[in-house]
Amino acid sequence: MKNPRRKFLAAGIGVAAAAPAASAAAAGKAKVQGGVRMGNLFFSSGLTGTKAGRDVGAQTHEIMKAHKANLEALGSSLDNVLKVTAFLADVRAEKPAFNKAYAEYFPKNAPARTALGGIFPDDETRVEIELVAYIP
Repeated sequence: MKNPRRKFLAAGIGVAAAAPAASAAAAGKAKVQGGVRMGNLFFSSGLTGTKAGRDVGAQTHEIMKAHKANLEALGSSLDNVLKVTAFLADVRAEKPAFNKAYAEYFPKNAPARTALGGIFPDDETRVEIELVAYIP
């Protein structure tokens, strides 16, 4: 199978296949750079990209590069992302610019995604992105 997400699902790995763990340590839960790893899954923290200025496209690139680096440090990649949640300060006006930048990181077999409006504590933050990925 060319799509690693399909391989992950075909292997029966998921919530229904997981046995309840007696403790976080027994389940392999560990705090790692940018999120939490539990077994073969990585749950990222929401990342923002305000160093790029107020441009949503530039912020999206900054965030996705950080997620890519975090996944590679874990031995994974953006090809193994299963789900993305994106929060946009002005979803109606900024979603086209967000989509254009986002598409560069998932040119084929994009993961499941939800994009919705969010309220941030400052005016600089235009987008926040979190993801769930499989670690082979």
